[in-house]
Amino acid sequence: MTRAPESQRHIHTGSIPRLGGIAVFLTFISLLGAYAYVANKGLVIATSSRQLLQIVALGAGVFAIGLVDDLVGLRAWPKLIAQVAGAVGLYSCGIRFNFCGTHVAGSYTWLICLALTVTWVVLICNAINLIDGLDGLAAGAALFSMVTIFTLALGNRPDIAQATAILGGSLFGFLILNFNPASIFLGDAGSLFVGFILSAFVLAESKKQATTLDNILVPAVAFALPLTDVGLSILRRFLSGRSLFGADREHIHHKLLELGLTQRQVVWVLYGISAMCAVLSLFLLKPYKVALIPVGAIMLMLLFFGLRKLNYHEFGEFERVGKRLSRQRAVCARNIAIRKAAFAIHKATDSHEIAQLLQGCLAEDFDGFKIVVCDTFGRPSPLPAPWHGRSLGVTWNESRDKIAFILDLTTGINQQMGTLSLFQSGNCDLLIDKDLIKGDLRRAVAFALHKIIGIPSPLHVPINAGRQPALNPGLSIYVEREV
Repeated sequence: MTRAPESQRHIHTGSIPRLGGIAVFLTFISLLGAYAYVANKGLVIATSSRQLLQIVALGAGVFAIGLVDDLVGLRAWPKLIAQVAGAVGLYSCGIRFNFCGTHVAGSYTWLICLALTVTWVVLICNAINLIDGLDGLAAGAALFSMVTIFTLALGNRPDIAQATAILGGSLFGFLILNFNPASIFLGDAGSLFVGFILSAFVLAESKKQATTLDNILVPAVAFALPLTDVGLSILRRFLSGRSLFGADREHIHHKLLELGLTQRQVVWVLYGISAMCAVLSLFLLKPYKVALIPVGAIMLMLLFFGLRKLNYHEFGEFERVGKRLSRQRAVCARNIAIRKAAFAIHKATDSHEIAQLLQGCLAEDFDGFKIVVCDTFGRPSPLPAPWHGRSLGVTWNESRDKIAFILDLTTGINQQMGTLSLFQSGNCDLLIDKDLIKGDLRRAVAFALHKIIGIPSPLHVPINAGRQPALNPGLSIYVEREV
């Protein structure tokens, strides 16, 4: 019933109870029941509804799965299945986005709506769960999001507004004990329950909203912080080749801790961001859609500069890919030059022609090349000019930091001929497709050398990779530093 630090991703140092979700759940249920009882006596206005009871019942099922996880531990799949089942239950009860009653996609509208409902519920459940990594963070972020939900429901769905206020009060009371230094944790039972209930409240009040903008965009902005964290987690793990369900210490709050902030400072910073997102979402409720422009600009700027500051290594790949795409025309031009040179080298009749063709196609990306022929291949040493002994090399640029691409040259029957080394400055990007270098170009050079200096003459080997015998693709890379 207590949680001790189990891995480096856990921030706390001692054993702390993790069943705070029970307190939130029981407080919410008790206050909801008490209000219904008082309303039944006519002392207050009755606001309960059948949909609210359905939401609470389905939420109790999600809470139960989370509680089992807190007590004995569960894998990710049972929890995911419970969230999906709860979302399907909401859809079956008519708690869904308002466009589901239309036929925007014909006979597939129901399927699209079901998928969106499940996606929304699963995202919010996991968003609240994943952000629960620092004392008071998940409860506080959820409270700020509730401001928008309460405002949307006020006047249209009094039952949802009343339930949101009760849940907010339950969380606020819990936050007193959960704020740093925490004496109790929310646990999976609490975070999954809160996430499920809030996602269901958004769906329940969806039918009362006039436009899709109010339906989806407003709550999405309100939940921007936890949704961004869960989105980054999925993308990071996908790019890194790790399991999407694996735990790590690279969430937003972990990155802020790495910048030197204390736990309290991180929580206050993220509270400020959550509050700003809540305020921005309320701006979108105005009838003037022009508010979408400044809100969108602020959110994009916050996301862009925030990601750069947090220094996620995985997203450095996006910069590299973007840089590559911006130079795609140059890449195509270099690749075409390699293909043409390979075709011409294949027909070359002397070593001078091979050297000129290699320099012509490689000059933009490399500083030089060197061909070395084995003593056991071809004519006896030495070879005639432009060869120097058993090597032929040309250098057109000098650099202190060089990278050498060494390619094995073999005959059609895999007899070792020698090597082709391509030298490149360590500070330059390679815009040529490496597959063309170790494929077409390497085969063409091997064929031409075999024809010119080999004994006996080789059989014709076409350039097309799909029609010739398999050659050793041996390509190795090393760094050579000149002193």
